[in-house]
Amino acid sequence: MSRVPNFMYDIHLKEQERVLSEIRCYGLTLWWKWFVGIIVLSLDFFFMFWLFQHNWWGQTLFTLGIILTFFIFYRSYFFWKRNVCFVTTHRLVDIHQKSFLQKVVSEIPYDQVEDVSGEIKGLWGTLFRYGHVNIEINNGNVIIVLHKIKKPLLIQQLINDIREQYISKYSFDFSGDVAKVIMDKLYELELEDLERIKKVVEKRIMKLGKNN
Repeated sequence: MSRVPNFMYDIHLKEQERVLSEIRCYGLTLWWKWFVGIIVLSLDFFFMFWLFQHNWWGQTLFTLGIILTFFIFYRSYFFWKRNVCFVTTHRLVDIHQKSFLQKVVSEIPYDQVEDVSGEIKGLWGTLFRYGHVNIEINNGNVIIVLHKIKKPLLIQQLINDIREQYISKYSFDFSGDVAKVIMDKLYELELEDLERIKKVVEKRIMKLGKNN
């Protein structure tokens, strides 16, 4: 079992599972947060000489302005980086960072996904091609909403394509020769899984042998 290569997420990948894409909010939609930081920094340096003429409290205000600017930039980057949805070969893993000390992780295997819909709405969304993607599970509830992501319709198509590949690979049709279906699937398994199956088969053979 491997992990997503970043200590911040601590997401354990299953056997043969790979991360195919990382989806985050479109950075351009955060422009107003960066704008506020730039305004604070500009005002701080605009009044710098006046503040330094007022001894310690002026210098303190100047320093607080620098710290506030740093905090605005860091907070914007922190939540942009931490709020991410991993599209893997087996499932969707959505990480929602609610605060600095609270996050919610939602996982949906592809066989539980009922519908994936993308939406581009409004003037800015149309111009800059960003919008939302809603992911519904079998009971019709929206479990994951990817907000303000770039090219949501392409993301919708990507998730649907991966979902179809997953279902076609791991779905089983036992309407015909059951033994042949099982044997075909065995060639797709790794050694660890085969050893587990071997133990189950040996126990089953022993039990049937005793009954006969």
